[in-house]
Amino acid sequence: MSASKRVAFIIASTRAPRAGPSIAKVVTGIITPLLPSNITLTVVDLMDHPLPLYTAEPIIPAGLVRPVKDGSYTDAATNAWSALVRGFDAFIFLTPQHNWGYPASLKLALDALFHEWSGKAALIVSYGSRGGGKSAGQLRQVFAGLHMCVCERGVELPFEQGHDVCGGEIGQATNDRWRAENKKAEMVQAWDELVSLVNAI
Repeated sequence: MSASKRVAFIIASTRAPRAGPSIAKVVTGIITPLLPSNITLTVVDLMDHPLPLYTAEPIIPAGLVRPVKDGSYTDAATNAWSALVRGFDAFIFLTPQHNWGYPASLKLALDALFHEWSGKAALIVSYGSRGGGKSAGQLRQVFAGLHMCVCERGVELPFEQGHDVCGGEIGQATNDRWRAENKKAEMVQAWDELVSLVNAI
C-alpha cells in the first residue's frame, strides 16, 4: 500500500448566501465511501481562512526558499494558511463560476502562496448555471503556473433553473438533472484519476 496521503476538499466561495457547502455535502458523500485506506479527506472552507488583500510582505511567494518553513511570511494569517496547505498532498477545488470566472476568494488563497502548491495534485469541480466550465478553464491555467498536477477529468455541475441554488439549497430539479446526466459517475471517474495522481507523487 502507498504511503499515507492527505486530500483537502476546498470550498472556494465565501459569498453569502452560497451553494458551496450544500454541493460539498453531495460530492463528499460520493467520495467518502471510495477512500482508499491510505488517503484521508478533509473539508477546508475558505470562509474559515480569511486572508488580507494587501500585506506588507517584502517578497513574492515564489521567491521563498524551498521548502517553505513556519514563519516564512510576515502576516500571521498567511503563515497559518501556508502551514495548512503544506499539510496536504492533493486538493479538490469546488468553485462556482462568477461572471465567467472563479471567485476572488480563491484567487487570493492561491496567490498568497506558491511552493506550497507546487507538485501537488488537483481536481476541479465547478458549478453554475451552465456548470462553471469557464471558471474551471481559467483555473487550469493558474494551476499550470503553480506547477500543480491537474486531473484531465473535471466535473461540471449545472443548475437546472439558472440560479436556483443561490439560496444555498439544491433544488429537486437540479438534483434530477445531475442524476439524469450521471454526474455521480463523472465524479467517481475524476476521483479515481486524482487517487492515481496523488499515489504517484
